[in-house]
Amino acid sequence: MKDRLWQAVYIALRPLLNDTDIVMAPRGDWPAFPCTAVLYDDLIDLKNCTILVLHKGQLTSLPKAELQHIAEEWQWIFANEVFVVLSSSRKIKEDVRRSGDFIHCKPLTRFLSSASLRKRCSRIVYVHVPKTGGTSMWASLTRAFPSHVYYPSLRAYLSNPPTQEDYDLIGLHFSPSVLLSSLREDDWVIGLVRDPTQRLLSAVMHSRRETEDPDTFTASAKAMREMDLAQYVATGLGRLEARLQLITFGIDYQRPADALSDQEALCAARALAQRENVILAPSERSSAFMELVASRLAFRPGPLRRLNANEPAVLTAYRLEFNKAIEIIDSINVHERKFYGFVCRSFSDLRTVSRRRRGREKRRFPLLNASPASPVRMRTAGG
Repeated sequence: MKDRLWQAVYIALRPLLNDTDIVMAPRGDWPAFPCTAVLYDDLIDLKNCTILVLHKGQLTSLPKAELQHIAEEWQWIFANEVFVVLSSSRKIKEDVRRSGDFIHCKPLTRFLSSASLRKRCSRIVYVHVPKTGGTSMWASLTRAFPSHVYYPSLRAYLSNPPTQEDYDLIGLHFSPSVLLSSLREDDWVIGLVRDPTQRLLSAVMHSRRETEDPDTFTASAKAMREMDLAQYVATGLGRLEARLQLITFGIDYQRPADALSDQEALCAARALAQRENVILAPSERSSAFMELVASRLAFRPGPLRRLNANEPAVLTAYRLEFNKAIEIIDSINVHERKFYGFVCRSFSDLRTVSRRRRGREKRRFPLLNASPASPVRMRTAGG
């Protein structure tokens, strides 16, 4: 196995299994289990399973009430940075929650008690387009809001949607159109976009990392890993990937990606970005974005760290291949580049207005600004 944290699960679990067990585990390059194994993608159907290998990035893969029941009734037998493993029967003497690995159980226990951890009356929705610095941004946001949930797939969201009362922060890896109709007046949608060509090249480099497991990839990620870039972007999958930001913000989740022309999608994406409760920014200005959002929504974010990023040296290895593909990429992502430029200009204008507003407030209310306002007042003042 390529990933040591996945390998650690197998090493710990194998001696505990017998031929009557049924293991439910996420799809990956697992060695053969000494019993029946069922691999899941974005949804979990436990059926007769006796061992659940739960990926902490896929907590929304089964109904929350069912997960709560399993957490209460099953034994917690293993936990690390990525997984929590639970057994319907007793497998070990001491529950892992009573060991030094308890810290790795906290994301699940926190998820199950999310409603009691809320700090806000309204919700923040973070739209994470792959390779836009979203992993770093999400890590910072979750430090501020322990009541959070992340949906890696649209199917998981549609099968197990969040309730209005459960979370302060909701992360999406797909179009926010899925929840726009359920947003309240004081809910917010935020997100980052990136230079389209740079984002695509970063996605390609990510897919080609030696440490990545292709068994966990989408069809598009497998194609970009295996194909020459110029050939890949000429395929239907490649054309979608090259315009992913335009599709995410400009096309309704219920419609196919080619339902609109790129010009129509651009108009729709701009309209979304111009909503009063939506803040989008270029990923190159992530620090300024976090500062603005934290001020507008009245919270203290965690530090922004560089996470899941490609090393600059990796680009050198593929530079010739990338250069040959640039012309066709530029011909495909014309409207996505226009959307990116629009977001850059809009964010600069928003920061200018925000600075002027803060300046006026400081001049008008110097005493009020001497101490932090309550979250509700700051949120109202921020609009």
